[in-house]
Amino acid sequence: MAGSLGAAAAGAVVESYLTDVGSKMESVYDIFSTVRTSLDQSREALFVRLRASEIMNRSLDLKIIMKDLLELLQKEFKFDLCIIRLVDEKGILTVTAYLGPEDQQITKNNWVPEIDTHIGEAFLSNRTEFVNDTRYLTKQKSREIMEREGIKSFAHIPIASEGEPPVGILSVFSKSIIGLFTEPFLQLLGSLAGQLAQAVRIVSEREAKEKERQQKEAALLENARVVRDMEIAKQIQLSLLPASPPDLPGVRFASCCVPAAHVGGDYYDFFVRGKDMVDLIIADVSGHSVGAALIMVETRSVLRAQVPLTTSSSEVLASLNGLLYEDLTRAELFITMFYASYDAGTRLLRYANAGHNPPLIMKPGGSACIELDAEGLILGINRSVSFEEKLFQLHAGDLVLLYTDGIIEAQNDEGELFGVDRLCMILNGMSQESPDRIMEKVLAEVTQFAGSKPLEDDISMIIMKID
Repeated sequence: MAGSLGAAAAGAVVESYLTDVGSKMESVYDIFSTVRTSLDQSREALFVRLRASEIMNRSLDLKIIMKDLLELLQKEFKFDLCIIRLVDEKGILTVTAYLGPEDQQITKNNWVPEIDTHIGEAFLSNRTEFVNDTRYLTKQKSREIMEREGIKSFAHIPIASEGEPPVGILSVFSKSIIGLFTEPFLQLLGSLAGQLAQAVRIVSEREAKEKERQQKEAALLENARVVRDMEIAKQIQLSLLPASPPDLPGVRFASCCVPAAHVGGDYYDFFVRGKDMVDLIIADVSGHSVGAALIMVETRSVLRAQVPLTTSSSEVLASLNGLLYEDLTRAELFITMFYASYDAGTRLLRYANAGHNPPLIMKPGGSACIELDAEGLILGINRSVSFEEKLFQLHAGDLVLLYTDGIIEAQNDEGELFGVDRLCMILNGMSQESPDRIMEKVLAEVTQFAGSKPLEDDISMIIMKID
């Protein structure tokens, strides 16, 4: 009896030992199985990451990058639908690429990021949003969409570089697998989305630089076109001025116009009446823009039509003011003008002034200039204006200068004006010189006085020397 109990006890011990060994062997098998699965997953993750890197580095075309990445995701993980939405300049998540059935309504939806949707929450929080079983969705809008599309599980992964706000959302959907999204899997998807974010940034920076280059190139071309057109306009405008002064007995002339810009508002002209009579005009349209130049051309045309119909300087100015008033008012411009008629036979100068700088007369041996002024309002202020007409008797040796305010208002580096006194000193010192020499001296002195400061207004002159 005792022997049989001993045998039974021994058998129990052996059975217990074998059971314990078997249990430990199963644990070791489970460990090896887990390790093998983990290694397989690691290899797969590494493979996918390497393939994604190849995709990012293979092209600078973002459409190709996104297409190839979605194909990789669908091939490796059997997703039924993959969508990439990038945020546009209005802040809307816009479908940029997708891979899946063409009839899926979800691929046609752009989203304003809102916290009451999973895609909106993923974008606003910059954190992956996923649902492993859509039957338990709590967001009403998301549940309706998933039921309509037959989605079992999904994830929205922010497309973002580390430490940066997202530039979009990568969305992946499965119609058959519940519980698809494990933590390692989501980390892998997040890594791929980060790589895509880098590609988006690189392409965006390249496109921005290219756009900037194109804009600069377009600006340079436009500037060159404008400069060319303005140069043509300048040549046309200068061609409308007299080609040479009139040839009149007992008097010599010199004249010039130097625009401060390509085109200007200064104007001068001569109208010869018979053998001994000439009308002299000098005018300044406010500003030195294209608008001023156009008004100057119009003034010239109107003058050439009106001068043969009038007999006095004051009549010319009154007629011109009435005809130009509407255009000057609409353009918000005005004109100053000095108009004179000179009779070479009598050496008598008749003149009227519409608010222009009074011309200067320097007599032989004189030390001070005489100003030729007369009452008259600037053209374009009132429709009906009366202009005073005056007479001045000239004599041999007298020097007459008609000019625009670009001369006396030229400034030096200290902001000091050239002024009438300096102009008179030049006339006094050169009263015996020819009109051409005097004109050259005035231009040289004004340029030297201005120094490094560019001329801010046009300069025009008519110089008349009585022999």
